[in-house]
Amino acid sequence: MYPVNMTAAETGTKAPAASPAGSHTDLTWLLHRAGQHMRAGLDEVARGSGLNGARDWIVLNALSVGPRQTQLSLAQSLGLDKTTMTALLDRLQADGLIMRRLDSHDRRARIPELTERGSEVQCQVTGAWDRKQAELLGAFTPDEQRLLHELLTRLASGEAADCAKASGSCM
Repeated sequence: MYPVNMTAAETGTKAPAASPAGSHTDLTWLLHRAGQHMRAGLDEVARGSGLNGARDWIVLNALSVGPRQTQLSLAQSLGLDKTTMTALLDRLQADGLIMRRLDSHDRRARIPELTERGSEVQCQVTGAWDRKQAELLGAFTPDEQRLLHELLTRLASGEAADCAKASGSCM
């Protein structure tokens, strides 16, 4: 593992060809670029299954793995504003991938749920995304992949340091 402030020459790696001067040592820039590559891969996979892109799958996936929640709490958990979430859910419902039920505790609130077709598409994209991730991470050994996942999980959860709470959308 290299200190963040080491140059590419000191680590024995090549600096990214398209990076602005000095940015290859900035962790935020590196994480952003890595995220862009991963997002492009997920967009490709999601569109290949008929979705509009990564955002659609992220919402379908959240509905498949998480507890039932209202549209508002789903939007908050994914860092989306309620207007964006409503438009996204409207489109997913029009495509037959979700349905909305009234919340039995608050009749003003709606709870989105996957339809059978939505579950099938979510599973299809998940399998294709697992294969695409393996391809994107193929340059790393299995141990490096586990370490990358562990470190990013700690960084994303705020465990790595006493840092400000993250806010906003990652989508």
